[in-house]
Amino acid sequence: SNLVPVSFRRVCLLCDVWEQIQALQVGRIQALQLEVPREPGPLLDVLLQRFQGLGDGDLRRPLRVTFSGEEAVGPGVTKEFFQVALRSFLDGSGDEQSARLFKCNGQQRTYWFDEQADNRDSFRACGILLGQAVLNNVLVPNIFPRVLYERLLHDLESPCARHLGLEDLATVSEDLAHGLRRVLDYECEDISTVFGDLGWARTGRLAADNQLTQDNKWQFVQAYVDWFFHERIQSQFAPLSAGFRAILGDSSLLRSMVDAVQLEKIVCGGNIPVDVAAIHRGATHEGWTQEEESDYLPIFWEVLGSFTATEKLQFVVFVTASDRVPLRGWQDLGLIVQKNGVGDERLPAAYTCFCQLLLPKYTSRERLRGGLLSAIANSEGFGLR
Repeated sequence: SNLVPVSFRRVCLLCDVWEQIQALQVGRIQALQLEVPREPGPLLDVLLQRFQGLGDGDLRRPLRVTFSGEEAVGPGVTKEFFQVALRSFLDGSGDEQSARLFKCNGQQRTYWFDEQADNRDSFRACGILLGQAVLNNVLVPNIFPRVLYERLLHDLESPCARHLGLEDLATVSEDLAHGLRRVLDYECEDISTVFGDLGWARTGRLAADNQLTQDNKWQFVQAYVDWFFHERIQSQFAPLSAGFRAILGDSSLLRSMVDAVQLEKIVCGGNIPVDVAAIHRGATHEGWTQEEESDYLPIFWEVLGSFTATEKLQFVVFVTASDRVPLRGWQDLGLIVQKNGVGDERLPAAYTCFCQLLLPKYTSRERLRGGLLSAIANSEGFGLR
């Protein structure tokens, strides 16, 4: 039931996994020792060498991590290791083969598989890290779209896994989803002439000579979505999923009672509260006079800081069209506060592609607060998941 808190499900999942590990061990469970350099590239090379050749039983042990040349050990070091290692995979650090495993969607601040990437060991290691993060009770940044967790549940043959549709595709590629919606909305008989065959390898999902028509357009679009989330990324997703299953795959709780929303929260935790001070540190101001920089903009930041947690998140969605924290924290949001005229009748606007707030100059703090709240209220729901 969704009435059961995710934090409690996380504890239950950990207990379930530990019980499975203990059943396979004789005596005390030995930690998997890792000594890694801090530099992202060498760190990934060491991880790949360490994980290579280890079976599921050896991998399914808690980590004991130390950084080369440092004496510190413990939960803090382990947490730092996961942060550094995951960022290294996402940034494409390491040797040439490890580069570009994922593509970054800058607007949604998420990462998805680069279908050109060809390194099974690197994807497997990434999956191992996601599973090990749960095993070691460490939350990782929420940088993958939720559909990744749906696919992981599909591979576990979970009854909680949903069939994927256009709304899921939109979380990975809004442009592709928009194009397919145009196909569904098109009502003329020349649909096959206008849209062709949608430009994809059918791979048996549709007959090669099956042309797009008004009668089968829904079947065409769904087949495309299925291909996009399966065949198109199978070479990349399969080893990642295998690495994840090596750690958590024997959990009957995960296989039967956890849906994608819950799994995402188990791996990543809840949403990180919006840190206005951090956003301020990474922000730039454009078009303001020196006097306005010193007298007016501090009031803007004070007003924004006084918003409720929900209002702050709505503000982030308003200026970026996404509710996700950047990989390295809110200071990397890169907000641009651009002056946009003078007058209490104006409302703030935003260019979400550039994370740019178009802010009028108001005559009072109250007018400024009211203008901001009206703007974010009018955009409520856009981009929120």
